[in-house]
Amino acid sequence: MSSRAGDPKAVLDKEPAEFEDPTGWDFTMVSPVWFGGVEGTIGIKGINTAIDSGFDDIIDHLGILAAAGVEGRNGKLGFILEGSLFVQSQVSGNTPGPLLTTAAIEVEQLLAEGALTYRLFESDRGWLELLAGARYSYMSSDLTLTTDAAGVEEVSENLSEEIFDRANTAVKQEVARRLATLIAGLALPADDIPGSRLNLLGNRIFDRNDGFGDPIRDHIDRGLGSGETDIGERFSESGPVRRAVRDYLEAKIEAEVEDARANASGIVAALRAGNRAAAERRLARAEVKLAKAIEQRINDAIPDETIHASKAWVDPFVGFRGRYDLNDQFYVVGRGDIGGFGISSESAWNLYGALGTEINEKTSVEFGYRYYQVDYERGKFLYDVATKGPFIGVKIDF
Repeated sequence: MSSRAGDPKAVLDKEPAEFEDPTGWDFTMVSPVWFGGVEGTIGIKGINTAIDSGFDDIIDHLGILAAAGVEGRNGKLGFILEGSLFVQSQVSGNTPGPLLTTAAIEVEQLLAEGALTYRLFESDRGWLELLAGARYSYMSSDLTLTTDAAGVEEVSENLSEEIFDRANTAVKQEVARRLATLIAGLALPADDIPGSRLNLLGNRIFDRNDGFGDPIRDHIDRGLGSGETDIGERFSESGPVRRAVRDYLEAKIEAEVEDARANASGIVAALRAGNRAAAERRLARAEVKLAKAIEQRINDAIPDETIHASKAWVDPFVGFRGRYDLNDQFYVVGRGDIGGFGISSESAWNLYGALGTEINEKTSVEFGYRYYQVDYERGKFLYDVATKGPFIGVKIDF
């Protein structure tokens, strides 16, 4: 006799039904650890320095280098939510210019992304998805500079020589043009030219050359490896340097006028021999004073404290990801997306590939390589850096 429908024993003998989420959603928790190094250029307040450090170089200063997230899918539609990568490390960058001997950079990165996915293709062996979303980036950098004494001396000498050359050229041209007028009103050929008239000549030369600010800015900024700092601008407007340049210019005018008068007349040369020698001594002192003022100001201008800058922005991105099962135990996965598009960062690339193996029905482990590059610049903050290296990740379905 068959069992009745209400027979308790018959109910217990039935196979238990597999539980299914009535919402139709499948969820996966992901937790990768990324053994990444950094390569690129970081700029803070216009001082750009190149960095190239593998994971083995920065491990001693490593904070956290990990990610965690959740993925969900219902039919063809899905989503990704992931907070990926927080790094705190100190790496040495290449010195950006001869004024510096070292540049130590401490970097913090925090990325968080959200994306929607659409399954374009699916078979027994694999699938391919389109994804589109946005990635939040927070970058914080601290730059510590160490001045190179030899580099300061070299830049100072080069700058002094250029100022001397420019001043000499300008003074010779202006004295040749104005000398006849300057001596025309003198009662005697060997009389002193009034200082007020020489000062007027100095003002004309100084103003025409903008205080010689352009070469000053150029030399300082090149010495720091960038044309975007405000140190060169501040330096060119420095009171001590401008006064030293002006003193040199006045001494050069006096010496050039005495030299031109001596060349024009032997009688004047003999009568003013003492004045000519005094002018040459004054010029020599002015050269030394200018060179020392420039060197001292360079040392004062380079910040000896840590320079800090941080930025946060959001980049849209689009891309693809997929999976292919090699056999019952191993599979390969890959993802590639591009973002930025000049909206926030100029560009942002995120690429990875991995070999995965299933530990059990719910858990799998992946071993792969990831490359993430972002090129972001706002004002005097530059972050053009690629973080790259192997990773290991765990995925748990629930």
